[in-house]
Amino acid sequence: MATIKEISRKAGVSATTVANVIHGRTSKVSPATLQKVQAIIESEKYAPNMGAMMLLGNNSRIIGVIMFTEPRHNETVLEDPFSSAILGAMERDIRAAGYYMMLYVSSDEEEVVRLSKAWKMDGLILVWVPGKICSIISSSVDVPLVYIDCFFNDDDHTYYNIGLEDRRGGYEVTKYLLSMGHTNILFLPCNPIFPGGDSERFSGCKEAFTEHGLVLTDEAKRPLPYDRAKREKIYLEITGKDAGYTALVFSSDYYASEALTFLQEQGINVPDDISITGFDDNIFSRLVTPRLTTVHQDSSRKGRLAIEMLMRLLRGEEIEQPRVTLPIYLQIRDSVRKL
Repeated sequence: MATIKEISRKAGVSATTVANVIHGRTSKVSPATLQKVQAIIESEKYAPNMGAMMLLGNNSRIIGVIMFTEPRHNETVLEDPFSSAILGAMERDIRAAGYYMMLYVSSDEEEVVRLSKAWKMDGLILVWVPGKICSIISSSVDVPLVYIDCFFNDDDHTYYNIGLEDRRGGYEVTKYLLSMGHTNILFLPCNPIFPGGDSERFSGCKEAFTEHGLVLTDEAKRPLPYDRAKREKIYLEITGKDAGYTALVFSSDYYASEALTFLQEQGINVPDDISITGFDDNIFSRLVTPRLTTVHQDSSRKGRLAIEMLMRLLRGEEIEQPRVTLPIYLQIRDSVRKL
C-alpha cells in the first residue's frame, strides 16, 4: 500500500499537499493538482491511518447519523430500501472523506437531544427530526449539523437541510388517480407518531382534489402501525366491500409493496379490485407484480448531498443554499386501473 511520501513523489508535489487533499483541506490546492493527487490516491488504493489522523487532528473523525423514527419490533428500518439507500450513500462518502459513520435510531426526543450533545464527533446528520425539536438541537450542538427530510417551525435559525418536493409528490399522484376516475381514495402515512413529510404529501393530495372541485377530508387518511400483523388486518378492512375505496395511496413503496403482495395472496386482485400507488420508486416497486405506480425520488442523492454539505461546513466554506429541495416525478406502471 502506498504511503503519503510515495504519492507525493508520483504526483510531483509535497507530502503536505497530499495530506491536505486526504484531509479535505483543498482551498489552496489548484484544481489540476487536486485532480492529479486524487487520481493517484485512487489508483494506489490508499487507505488513511484513521488512528493517526485522530491523534494528529485532535478530533474523533466520526460523523454521527441519527435517524428519528420508531424502532420496529419485528423489522428494522434498514429493511426499507429507501432508508438503506440513504445510509449506503452516506457511509460510502463519509469513508471516502476519511471519517467513520456512527448510526443510531431513536424516536425519543430527549434521547436525541442528549446524544447530540454527548457524542464526541466532528459532524452530525439528523434524519426525519420533528421541527419542534430542531431548534433545541441546533442551539445545543456545537459541531456542523445537516438535516435530511426535516421540517422547521421557526426562521430564527439557519438550517442546513436536504429535502424533497413532498407536497408536489402527493399532488401529482392524486391528480393522476383523479384522471383515472378515482375519487374515493385513502392516504396511508408511514409514521403514525411523527408525520413529517407525510403531512406535506397529504396536503398535496388535498390540493389535487380542490383543483378538481372536490374535497378530500382528513378522514381519508389512516396512519399505518409498525406491527405487520396489525397492518395486514387494516389492509383487509380497507379493501372490503363496505369500505368503498377504489385506490390506496401509500406514502412509501415499502408498505405499498407489502400490501399489494398480501392482498393478492388473499385473492384480492390489484388493480382490478383495488388500485395502489406508492412513493419513493425503490427496488420493491419494480419487483412486485403488477409493478407499482409510484412517485420517484433519488434517495441516494439525498445522502450524497447531505455529506457534501457537511464536509463543506467542516472546511468552513460558505453554503449559499442551506435548504435544498430535490425534485420528484410520477412513475406510471401497472398498479392503477382506469374506472
